[in-house]
Amino acid sequence: MAHSILSLWLLVVGLGPHACGRGVPDQKNHPMPEIPSASSTFLNNSHFAFSLYRQMVAPNPDRNVLFSPLSFSIPLTLLALQARPEVRTQVLKGLGLSLAEVPEKQAHVYYSQQLRSLLPSPEECHIDMGNLLFVSKKQKVLQKFIDTAQNLYLTEVFLTSFENEHLAKDEMDYFTRKKTHGKIGNLVQELDKDTVLILTNYIFFKGKWRHSFDPKLTVTRPFWVSEDLAIPVPTMQRMGRFRLRHFPHLHSHVLRLPYSCNTTAVFILPDMGKVRETEEALMKEDFDTWTQPFPLRVGLDHALIIKQGSSNTVNLGPSKAEHRAELTVDEEGAEEEDVSDLQDLDKNFLPALHFNRPFLLLVFEEGSRSLLFMGKVLNPKIVL
Repeated sequence: MAHSILSLWLLVVGLGPHACGRGVPDQKNHPMPEIPSASSTFLNNSHFAFSLYRQMVAPNPDRNVLFSPLSFSIPLTLLALQARPEVRTQVLKGLGLSLAEVPEKQAHVYYSQQLRSLLPSPEECHIDMGNLLFVSKKQKVLQKFIDTAQNLYLTEVFLTSFENEHLAKDEMDYFTRKKTHGKIGNLVQELDKDTVLILTNYIFFKGKWRHSFDPKLTVTRPFWVSEDLAIPVPTMQRMGRFRLRHFPHLHSHVLRLPYSCNTTAVFILPDMGKVRETEEALMKEDFDTWTQPFPLRVGLDHALIIKQGSSNTVNLGPSKAEHRAELTVDEEGAEEEDVSDLQDLDKNFLPALHFNRPFLLLVFEEGSRSLLFMGKVLNPKIVL
């Protein structure tokens, strides 16, 4: 299995066009303390991610899904640390955070720094995220909480009159569009006058592959949404050495593609018509399965270029959280892989892996093994 030859075709795709934005606090006015590296045991968010995945898929199993468990955890940790001790412990455990014995006054600094240190390096992978917390004016909000949210958790706090639905929606749309450079708007269709808070989390991620794809080899190929429906999509190609395994119990081939910023994408390609079975098996799988190295296989990869959107709403008891995510996958990479020793091989006889039907994806940070993204692509032409 190791050292065999593989041809890879992969979809060129961008999940979540509504999610691009900035929203990072002004570093000049709000200097950040030095952020230490988080240990690999600080966060294990796979259970949290799989639970969210179930909630998002259950109402409509035939829709595309993309969300960022790690970015979502940042503002939820902020809110959890404001709760009673027993509630705080329950929420932090649910998010997959290891509970630390730190003084009460240092808890916010500790957790926020550890979480932010798990994000990929912005110098190598472009990542842009932020949070907007709209709180009812009826609630007493201390200035200390507002400062903590902005300085430590990338969260802007806005006091809102939810009793006036029209005015509240206009205010939320205005601030959201402003913070995300017009990329996000119309967050809430209906507002309850008894609303206490609405949390909006957004993230944009564009990573460079460790080994680039040649744009000249990108062509339009069919993507099989079902056995009876195929749609044309841009598909990139690369011949090289790939981390690939077949998992019979998942009914899938699983491919690992590393980014240049200590981050890895895992593409799970179910057999035709086996997406549901793969999802059910994946929910029972140990996440360490994906974080361990696979044997090297050499060959061609055919991959879709993804350019599409995703928006998700999660119920949090009496409150609501709105999450927008964008993940761009294209040919760009840090360097070209040396495949000079493969040039004499006949590509027509190389085993090829075509991501030309519905697939799932995971993106995790190598050091902490924390999940940055999770989702699935059923129809790359549908923008959510």
